[in-house]
Amino acid sequence: MKTEFMLLACYEKPLIPLDVFCRDIMGVSIQTARNRIAGGTFPVPLTRTARQPMVHISDAAKYIDTQRGSAA
Repeated sequence: MKTEFMLLACYEKPLIPLDVFCRDIMGVSIQTARNRIAGGTFPVPLTRTARQPMVHISDAAKYIDTQRGSAA
């Protein structure tokens, strides 16, 4: 829950654009993300608003927490 609050404080919105999520959180290019989405291996669900793919803050927080857990 702390991660979700931190992300909400940082981005000030409940949805993060896909390119921002890739750059800031995943550390991959948008093209890599598109390849993973097409291959069905992208780690978080996407939602679309005005044709722009977005990631929900809670899904981004779960991704961060999962990555931290697997690194330990």
